[in-house]
Amino acid sequence: MSCPKCLAKTKQVKDGYTAAGSQRYRCKACGCRYTPNPQDQGYDEEMRQQALVLHLEGLSLRLIGRLLLVNHQTVANWINSYTNYLPPDLPTSILELLALDGDIEDVFALDQE
Repeated sequence: MSCPKCLAKTKQVKDGYTAAGSQRYRCKACGCRYTPNPQDQGYDEEMRQQALVLHLEGLSLRLIGRLLLVNHQTVANWINSYTNYLPPDLPTSILELLALDGDIEDVFALDQE
């Protein structure tokens, strides 16, 4: 392993860990701190999709955060980032969606109960 700044191969000492858990090193020759093999930081895409599914099922952001052990603002950021991928001409109400699917009779049956 060599220093990325001065390219020295000797005088490399361990210097703690990054927030993601990767080993940090420090070059005693130039004082540069570096991580030779950094790990990815953040959450898996699977967890983000799970949060989106739970939100679409009607769970609150705080409850989703509690279930997935993440901050509720993180969940809100994930959901807001997914809205960029939605088409701009979506129907505004659930009744319009059901009418497009042909399930409008189910809505009226629920109202009569």
